[in-house]
Amino acid sequence: GTPRLDLTSRYDAATRTLDLEFTQTTPPTPGQPTKKALPLPIRVGLLDADGHVMAFERDGQAVDETLFVLSAAKGRLTLTGVDRDPVVSALRGFSAPVVMRTDAPAKDRYVQLAADPDLFNRWEAGQDLARDLMLARAAGAPDEVGEERYAEAVGRALADQASDPAFKALILSLPSETELVLARQPADPAALHAAREALRARLAVHLAEDLKRLHTGLQDLGEFSPDAAGAGRRALRNIALDILSADPHAEIADRAYGHYEAAGNMTDAMGGLSALMNIGGDVFERALADFYDRWKSEPLVIDKWFSLQARDPGEGALGRVLGLTAHPAFDAKNPNRLRALVGAFAVGNPARFHDETGAGYRFLADQILATDVFNPMTAARLLDPLGGWRRYRPDLGAKMRAELERIVAHQGLSKNVYELASRALAEES
Repeated sequence: GTPRLDLTSRYDAATRTLDLEFTQTTPPTPGQPTKKALPLPIRVGLLDADGHVMAFERDGQAVDETLFVLSAAKGRLTLTGVDRDPVVSALRGFSAPVVMRTDAPAKDRYVQLAADPDLFNRWEAGQDLARDLMLARAAGAPDEVGEERYAEAVGRALADQASDPAFKALILSLPSETELVLARQPADPAALHAAREALRARLAVHLAEDLKRLHTGLQDLGEFSPDAAGAGRRALRNIALDILSADPHAEIADRAYGHYEAAGNMTDAMGGLSALMNIGGDVFERALADFYDRWKSEPLVIDKWFSLQARDPGEGALGRVLGLTAHPAFDAKNPNRLRALVGAFAVGNPARFHDETGAGYRFLADQILATDVFNPMTAARLLDPLGGWRRYRPDLGAKMRAELERIVAHQGLSKNVYELASRALAEES
């Protein structure tokens, strides 16, 4: 039921006129096959090819931003006094809750990511570009030039003093693998993971010095502050380290371990551990052991310790998770602990959960059946990752479906699990 907004633009250099045509449609919902047009407020500004704000005229008035309300299925906005072919920055401030599609070329999004003064549009352009670049690489057609331009635009956005650290942290955050699965079906989780890691590595190499300066300069030397400004600084510092860890070498490993050792709060401690996990090796294992020794008397913190390891991107992730099920601190009858390990692996580690052998699916099905004996509600909540079997490559989907069939056929299965598993098998794609 979310409205869709299509925008097409035509610029006439001779008359210095820009025509913007808007079309809105809303998909049908149950009981409402035909949707009426809604009043959609659309805030519009213009940029030049270098990202500078362009002034223009509307109804004879000189402005650098205007609001147009589309109240019919189609509408046109004409702007005059436009000196050169512009980059259109529409829907500023997310002025209407719609899904927008435009005919603008990809180069316009690089300009918006680097310099759009509207921070929502800057973030949106970055997410769109990153998603398209990763999907292209996953499909076997990497855009090396586009990836480099993306890294350059992110660098310009980081250098902009008008945006705060919290926003810069969002700019550095790539779409998750789960989001990529929803954007490309049938999905190949291994290819999507590799594509995302490649873009992270591109950022790590291209922005290495900038990220190191950020990481060093944002270190909290004073007393911990829980306010928004402090949280934003920590978020940016941690994601800078996370991106650096995509190009692992001795200097980055030392920096990550130093980050972990100096952490004066849980956010920084987990940020350091997460970066060390990306790097792997003895330094990560040493930090893991230290963290456990420090916090073993705090159940909620140890849940984080289990959950972090469940998301290990390494090839031995399932082996690590299986080993942790035998850890003295693991108790399958504790729902929080079970979800922290088993649930985090199935949901938060798609590349390893969707291993081509089907071992991840078998592990989850075994855990569901074992848990169903004493906690049917928790067992049913673990089923969801298998229920999306139609979204994936046919060979992976067949293995997921086979595990659902094994669950349904299990003697003594609870009503909770049976209903969800049988529904997942029966639902149409």
